[in-house]
Amino acid sequence: MFGHDVSWPQCPSAVGGYGLPMPPDSTGFVILGLTHGLAFTENPCLADQVGWVRDHGTPSHAYAMGTFPTESQLAAHGDHGPWETSTRSGQLRNVGYAEAEFALASMDRLGWRPPMVWIDVEPRRAQPWPTGSATREEENRFVLEGLMRGLQDHGFAHGLYSYAAGWHEITGDWRLPTVPVWATAGRLDHPDEALDRCSPPSFSGGPVYIAQWYDDTRDYDRTCSGFYF
Repeated sequence: MFGHDVSWPQCPSAVGGYGLPMPPDSTGFVILGLTHGLAFTENPCLADQVGWVRDHGTPSHAYAMGTFPTESQLAAHGDHGPWETSTRSGQLRNVGYAEAEFALASMDRLGWRPPMVWIDVEPRRAQPWPTGSATREEENRFVLEGLMRGLQDHGFAHGLYSYAAGWHEITGDWRLPTVPVWATAGRLDHPDEALDRCSPPSFSGGPVYIAQWYDDTRDYDRTCSGFYF
């Protein structure tokens, strides 16, 4: 099945988007981004995009960005959550948990509850993940552990979106063989090339459910064998 993912780039430029088109009416599914590029931000067009999905009766998932916290975010959220607040590891996990709750609050306000929320894990120019040492990679994993648990505790299935080099840079060689994967193939000229992401071992060792690619106009997706919306 073929589908598309959309988020803030489909918003008008007046609210910070690029004015890119929504998917064609024939799309098989849509994955909607909840954030405006970073955790603790909201896609300014989320309500309109959820409305588009409902009007078209299109099967849908959501995705949210994982982000390493600023010092102010760590102070605001590190002392609240299911982990011990006296340790940095616990505080970072609590921040990840709060990132999940912020993203889910956006859906709750719209009464929208898709069956799956993907976690986007990739290098960012704004508020970048710390990299370059085993300690930094471990701290990044703490944030993502918190985000995954936050989704799980609120009853959402979750998976991971990334690519091999970005995943390795952020998390090291973290293996999560039971967590589903949405794997990007980058810019492609032909959709059949995206199937290459379905069969080899994924960046995290998890089973690949969806392969993605893009061009200058849209992001495209196709389900891998055995996975259905």
